[in-house]
Amino acid sequence: MDQEKNKIQNIITNNLLNYANLIGLSIIALVILTPIVFYPNLIRIFNPPKELAYQLLVLISLAIWALRLTEEGIFKIISTPLNMPLLCYILICLLSLFWSVNPSQSLLKIPLFLAGPILFFITVNNIEGPKQLYSIIGAVLIAGSLLGIYGILQYLGIDFSFWKANVGRNKVFGLFGNVNYFAEYIIIPLTISVPLFFSARNKLLKVLLFLGIIAMGSALLFTFTRGSYLGFALALIFMFSILLFWEGKDFFRKYRKTVLFLSILLIGIILIVFIPNPLNEKGTTIYQIKTRISLGRLAEDTSLARRIATWKFTWLMIRDNPIRGSGLGAYPYNSLRYQAQFFAQDDNRSLYPYGIATHAHNEYLELWAELGIGGLMIFIWIIIRYYQYSLAYLKREKRKKQEVPALIIGLMGAVLAVLVDALFGFPLHLPASVSLFWLIIALTIVFVTQQSYAEEQDINQDKDNLLIKKKKEVTEQKYRKDIFKMLAPLVKFRYLLYLLIIVLTLVIGILIIRPFMAEVQEFYAFQNIQKEDFNKAIKHYEAALKWNPYFGMAYFNIGQILAMKELNTMAIEYFDKAALYIDHPDLPEKLAYLYIRKGLIDKAIPKLEQAILYQAKKIDMVPLYSDLGKLYLQKKKYKEAEYTFRDALKIDEKEVFPHLGLSVALLNQNREEEALKELKKVVEIAPDSAEAEQARSLLQQIARKNLQIP
Repeated sequence: MDQEKNKIQNIITNNLLNYANLIGLSIIALVILTPIVFYPNLIRIFNPPKELAYQLLVLISLAIWALRLTEEGIFKIISTPLNMPLLCYILICLLSLFWSVNPSQSLLKIPLFLAGPILFFITVNNIEGPKQLYSIIGAVLIAGSLLGIYGILQYLGIDFSFWKANVGRNKVFGLFGNVNYFAEYIIIPLTISVPLFFSARNKLLKVLLFLGIIAMGSALLFTFTRGSYLGFALALIFMFSILLFWEGKDFFRKYRKTVLFLSILLIGIILIVFIPNPLNEKGTTIYQIKTRISLGRLAEDTSLARRIATWKFTWLMIRDNPIRGSGLGAYPYNSLRYQAQFFAQDDNRSLYPYGIATHAHNEYLELWAELGIGGLMIFIWIIIRYYQYSLAYLKREKRKKQEVPALIIGLMGAVLAVLVDALFGFPLHLPASVSLFWLIIALTIVFVTQQSYAEEQDINQDKDNLLIKKKKEVTEQKYRKDIFKMLAPLVKFRYLLYLLIIVLTLVIGILIIRPFMAEVQEFYAFQNIQKEDFNKAIKHYEAALKWNPYFGMAYFNIGQILAMKELNTMAIEYFDKAALYIDHPDLPEKLAYLYIRKGLIDKAIPKLEQAILYQAKKIDMVPLYSDLGKLYLQKKKYKEAEYTFRDALKIDEKEVFPHLGLSVALLNQNREEEALKELKKVVEIAPDSAEAEQARSLLQQIARKNLQIP
């Protein structure tokens, strides 16, 4: 009987090891595939495939873990200081679905937000031993180094011919399609590499790490992304401070060759950048970097002004709902409305550039806007507990005078780099960056836990090796008995659980894939629009809606085609459906004019008012103001018409129709003298226009009335 129990236990142990290895491989696949995957048959060929790869690989890892737990017959999660805050984070993300201003969009964003915390739990509970740990770190550094090399080639003009033409600083985008996205990814492996380079004793490893740092650092420079520069710089200061704390006076003695080499390199870079020479003349790369980070450039940079405007109207969003937020993933749906509200205040439209902000360019503000103050505090709680745990470990190791734990310093530095970059960008919404962020937090916990356990075991064995050995044998025998007892009644249900896990994984996987497939159909629809085959385009958009019934852009584009065909009723139906899921800048205007065509004036007026606020330029508002004024005249709302025409004239006094419309509004308020002035201006500004003819006619009518001519 004992042999049978031992045989079962050995089989279980081997299976558990196999599951752990599979999870390790799936995490390595995630690290490698997420930053490099793309799909050409999409309008956005980079980000959607990366999101899909990230979410599916996390799902696969979760399924393997579930199979492992079923095999083990016991549900256990390793206790860490981050478990509670992470579970609270998951909970508030799910709860926000109930109060979201746009539940459908929140539902679509749930996989991206929850994949990270789930990846944390998978990693912490399944990565066993330093071999797996260093394999994953190695994969991160290799992927980062290779993409760094590719970034350098892109800057030199060596690239694949099938990419669309990219010029200026936009040409170094790696496999991300955007320089900022590339920079927000590359700072993570770059930061990890630096302390590993300092501590590496193997010469070959040191050379490889140095080459990787040069490749990734050069690519980062060529992106000209200031937020990522700052994140990396502060991470370097942080890591250097820890190394100084650790080594004290011995730091410069221990690393004298490395410090001397880096000091010479730094002095050389400073001289090349700031001392006039052929390498930093106008038009060179060094000149561009120097100019981009200068205070003068910051003061006049429109991108910074645009971010400030975004932060300010995000604050309006927060102020309206500071406690609960507007719901996970609801920011893009709210953005245009709050931007319009912000631009309507004071002279903000003149002070700040217009733009369409799908993100706040500040993760903390966006988190507060979507998940409320509770969500923001929980995220800060996660970060505080992470650094408390990691720094407490470093203090313990310092007292024991252990070797510098370079890996944990690099991991902590990488997390800090992302957190600083998150002040100006949105790395936690980008699959390649957010996956590494949560993975690095998990790997830090794994590293500290494993090191602490190993040290504890060594201490205990030194104290009383025989006693520990005896206790271990008793524990193992008890564990075998407990496992056997627990598995005995579950054996008949185990295969049913396996099947359930596989089916659930497939169902969730299909749900994750569906939005991606909708975007594939959108691509084919767009191809047909370019060929002017609009009927076929509609078929592809309808296919997209079968995959993703919450796909607002598909409804919007079908509405545009139907409006072009003058199928007004159907166009309105599709535009109304689009408005449930997206807030497109052209949507209010298109709906307004469709309502006008159908004579639905009461519905057209609020849409025209909204369309005016959504315009990028003030001059574009004038014709909309004119049309809105016409509608007010038709509804005999003469005071509203007067204000509307005056708003148009504040933008352009030489525009003819607002003067004419204003005169009519004034005449209907028995303000003839003011109306006469406006009519004369019409004739003066455009004497040969149709509006001038109408003005002359009105002037004659007023004159006859005053002369009492029958």
